[in-house]
Amino acid sequence: MNVTLEQARALEALARHGTFAAAAEALHKGHTAVLYALRTLEEQTELVLLDRRGYRTRLTPAGERVLEHCRKLLAAERELEAACAEIRAGWEPTLRIIFDGIFPAEPLLRVVKQLRVEGAGTRFHVSAEFLAGVEATFARDEADVMVSLLPPTLPDLRSYPLAELKAVLVAHRSHPLAKTRGPLKDEELARHLLLTVRGSDPRLQLSTGALEGRSTVHLNDFAAKKAAILEGLGYGWLPEYLMARELRRGELKPLKLARGATHLFHPSLHHRASVRLGRAASRVVQALTGVAP
Repeated sequence: MNVTLEQARALEALARHGTFAAAAEALHKGHTAVLYALRTLEEQTELVLLDRRGYRTRLTPAGERVLEHCRKLLAAERELEAACAEIRAGWEPTLRIIFDGIFPAEPLLRVVKQLRVEGAGTRFHVSAEFLAGVEATFARDEADVMVSLLPPTLPDLRSYPLAELKAVLVAHRSHPLAKTRGPLKDEELARHLLLTVRGSDPRLQLSTGALEGRSTVHLNDFAAKKAAILEGLGYGWLPEYLMARELRRGELKPLKLARGATHLFHPSLHHRASVRLGRAASRVVQALTGVAP
């Protein structure tokens, strides 16, 4: 069966306007063109779609059912036209963004929300990875934009620095390390569990780097890590923005280390320099960096 859009339009117009003449006028077609489209539609479906016995032609029950599907065809056509118009206007069909999970998701989600409000038809895929996994996923999935903590190794990237992220080494107030007054030594820290997210990376140059090989609990993300620290399971680094309330309440306590218990991360945003960004990707880059790509 090869139902055409012209046949679907003819049936929908007849159902909406009631007569062949009105349907033809609405479609800017000749009367005979509408008759022909509906006759061939009946032949192709092998169904009686029109009841021609009365003063006005009406759809049979079979015609009503076929009309439902014709309207779906016409709706699909309108969606296709809209999608093509969006692409011609510079909106990407799909935008893939990979970001390091220590980076707050809210700035990304805000710009995605704004683009949706403005009617962008781009399909957004926003996912979190960690450390070297960010660049690996960016390359594997051929993503468009990545926000990474580690310096990338891929060539042909345009990079933008982002605002620093402060992390603090903390433990729950009931944890033994939180009750120690003086600067903690490695021997004291080694008696307790250092929690990490999927392991760490020596390129971060954390003051606890020498202890990370002893960690036996690796969490999936920073939300799980925060929950584990609040449960008193161990101690670990958390971004300051993620635990501001718990720090104010004294639930989490910064630990004192001779080498320092705070660390500044320097995230950066990257996209391929040789690929021209679409409107959605450009807005994401500008929203996060303040720079028009």
